[in-house]
Amino acid sequence: MLKHFLPEPVSPAVRAEQIRLLYHQGVSIQALGILTAIISVIMFWKVADRVMLSLWLSVHIVVSLIRLAATVKFTRSNIIEYRTLERWGRAYVAGTFISGLIWGSLSLFFSPAWPAAYQVTLFAVYTGIIAGALNANSSLFVAFPAFYLPPAVCLIYMMLRQPVEGAFVLASLFLIYIILMYVSALKFHNRLALSLKARFENEQLAEQLAQSNRKLMHLAETDELTGIPNRRAMDRFLRSEWNRLFRARKPLSLLFADLDFFKQYNDTYGHEVGDQCLIQIAKILHNHTQRSNDMAARFGGEEFAVILPETSEDDAFKIAETILA
Repeated sequence: MLKHFLPEPVSPAVRAEQIRLLYHQGVSIQALGILTAIISVIMFWKVADRVMLSLWLSVHIVVSLIRLAATVKFTRSNIIEYRTLERWGRAYVAGTFISGLIWGSLSLFFSPAWPAAYQVTLFAVYTGIIAGALNANSSLFVAFPAFYLPPAVCLIYMMLRQPVEGAFVLASLFLIYIILMYVSALKFHNRLALSLKARFENEQLAEQLAQSNRKLMHLAETDELTGIPNRRAMDRFLRSEWNRLFRARKPLSLLFADLDFFKQYNDTYGHEVGDQCLIQIAKILHNHTQRSNDMAARFGGEEFAVILPETSEDDAFKIAETILA
């Protein structure tokens, strides 16, 4: 039964992404937190101790600026190692807890003597920051209760201490609200975790498919016996290089090699020896394609070709003589 009120376990990859999501929206969160704190001080300036209220705002701004600096450092560091990410995640949760304590201390200014409008405003502030924390902190679930429990507990405690009629009912309603927020945050977190898990699985399947396609392409364009490119690869490469060099007005040379009397050789010494001969010829041609954009290919039984992009006729003759030597 208890497991239904706890977040689902996730893989290290999903947890790492949850931590990154926290920090990637951290700048706007801290900025909005400072703005909300300033507005709260302005609203309660007439009914609360101004010195303590100013001190509260100062502490809030200092903590928010420290967290803001940490957020900027994280987003610029491009951290990949999982253990380091875990430490940053724990630091973020600690920061949210401290911010929650600061917001919780705001309830210490509450007094039943406040006009009703100010009391309603305080409740609005608390319900607002808790609702905002749901979207901001629920990606890493523990960050949400770390933030909202301190102000929720402080406000309920202060309300229960008030001797006025209806305080218990109001505290009970607020307790129901924070329970609903907890359940909503849990559902949001679990849905996000499932979405991230599905995304990683799809990315993994896509990469596996791409690898399989690359392997199939390599097999389809490789001569099984000699291991060098086959006729299909040769045609594709030659077409591509022809178009490229035609536009660039650069030379393209093509050498053809046809083994004389190979059929008689094959019949005399057997197919196995003939195959070894073809393999040796392929190695010789391949060893003379020294540049990355050269290609040696087998396009027939005993027929080979060497494609030499950006190679003049004279240089191609020299390479051919070197091969024959």
